Amino acid sequence: MGMLLRVLIIEDTDENALAYVNVLRQGGYDPVFERVDNSANMASALSRQNWDVIIAQHNLAQFDATSALMLAKKLEVDVPFIIISGSFGEDAAVAAMKMGAHDYIMRDNLTRLVPAIDRELREAEVRRQRKRAEETLQHQAHYDWLTDLPNRIMFHDRLTLAVAHAERQRKMLAVLFVDLDRFKTIVDTLGHAVGDQVLRGVAERLSSVLSDSDTLARLGGDEFVVLLPDVGRADRAAKLAQQMLEVLKEPFHFGNNELHITTSIGISLYPYDGEDADALLKNSDTALYRAKEQGRNNYQLYTPAMNARAFERLAMENSLRRALDKEEFLLHYQPIIDMASGQIVGMEALVRWQHPDLGLVFPAEFISLAEETGLIVPLGEWVLRKACAQSQAWQKAGLPPLMLSVNLSARQFQHHDLVDIISRVLKETELNPRCLELEITETIAMQNADYTIVLLRELKDRGINISLDDFGTGYSSLSYLKKFPISTLKIDQSFVRDIDSDPSDAAIANAIIVLAHSLNLIVVAEGVETIEQLKFLKQSHCDKLQGYLFSGPVNEPAFEALLRQNLQNPVSIPA
Repeated sequence: MGMLLRVLIIEDTDENALAYVNVLRQGGYDPVFERVDNSANMASALSRQNWDVIIAQHNLAQFDATSALMLAKKLEVDVPFIIISGSFGEDAAVAAMKMGAHDYIMRDNLTRLVPAIDRELREAEVRRQRKRAEETLQHQAHYDWLTDLPNRIMFHDRLTLAVAHAERQRKMLAVLFVDLDRFKTIVDTLGHAVGDQVLRGVAERLSSVLSDSDTLARLGGDEFVVLLPDVGRADRAAKLAQQMLEVLKEPFHFGNNELHITTSIGISLYPYDGEDADALLKNSDTALYRAKEQGRNNYQLYTPAMNARAFERLAMENSLRRALDKEEFLLHYQPIIDMASGQIVGMEALVRWQHPDLGLVFPAEFISLAEETGLIVPLGEWVLRKACAQSQAWQKAGLPPLMLSVNLSARQFQHHDLVDIISRVLKETELNPRCLELEITETIAMQNADYTIVLLRELKDRGINISLDDFGTGYSSLSYLKKFPISTLKIDQSFVRDIDSDPSDAAIANAIIVLAHSLNLIVVAEGVETIEQLKFLKQSHCDKLQGYLFSGPVNEPAFEALLRQNLQNPVSIPA
């Protein structure tokens, strides 16, 4: 049995067609063939089968090789085309080759047929490989390698065309700039392979809420962008942005990892927010940063005022980098009071920025920017070292040892060297690890609960205490709460604020205290500002208190004076 060869033969008699077939069999092929003698039959045969070669008689009564060649080109059939002729002049041969014929053979020399087909099949395969390579390169030039979404180049082209169309049709279009929140912490913690899985999963979910006329592209990293070519009204873009936020709410599962992903979205509209592709992209990016400033996991529409805000943000970022080098930061301390004794038993270290032009800048104005830029890692280490050194200095001065609480940001918590950094700081400052309490929020803890458990156990094994801050505002996963090796729960001040007047807040606070005590955890109430709140918390058996009723955050000399005074006159806790 020879090699299979599918042959379309254009001849007017079966006898002539069989003559070619016999030659092919003798040459080692196993031909499957069909004979046609007019254009309709040839077109039908080409539609039904992928042929390896076409053999055409040069002169037929109603349908010759030239007509067959023209039809094959029209139908974009790229297979070897060989002409057979009894009398083929040089001029006719040259003309046929120019039209696309691959070879011609004289009828009285059919021994050339097999070698000609061998050669043309090899060259056809080379052409196919070259075409596939070109298509692959073309695809790679315009599509993202990871998600197979359009890339930046293709998106820009589509947006440019869509703007031109919208201008002609007097229509409105929208650009949505999408950026995953804290994606870098996932990569730093779980590696690039899981990060790639997340990006593919996000791409699939975002695609599921888009229509066929919309374009979703990946610009790079964790940045996606959406083109809505005809939104009609701005609220359609806003509704779609909300859908995108909702579709990402369900956790992602990759192996043993359960990940909660949120995203921030910025929206710009043509023609109001830009009249070309670059302006629309720039302004949607500006709106995106506004969404991040608003706490992430939301969308924002662009307004011209945001451009000014973007310049302010850039100036703040540059100042923040200089501030680290020039050590323009300082710490304030807020006391934590023991309910039973009225004594100061702890303190929370809170960073401030002594800006040379703006004066004292509070964390709300720069911590989120430090987080986004990665500056939070060196800043957080500075806070930890400064606070530990000060706590040890007070102990050496004869003051009682206090529990020092230091907040960890999301990026710090996910940093691969966190345990080593903390251990090094404790060793350098000579502070007993049992005097240090690290505060993390529920949201941070639940971003990757399994990783959190491992890390917290490692810290606890080294004698360091762990506090869960802002409890009740995050995921509140009780199944994980009992697995976290924590020592303290802090009731968020949003529940304390109306605890004496809002039954719901009172019920939540009571439930948190009962839950914590059932797990042998200490409870600290934040934001205590009134005697009524204090009385309620005492009746509910809260362990410790923090808030302006006792003192706001104060600088080092003021806190030392406060501590010395408290040693003589503890806070009076009403019955």
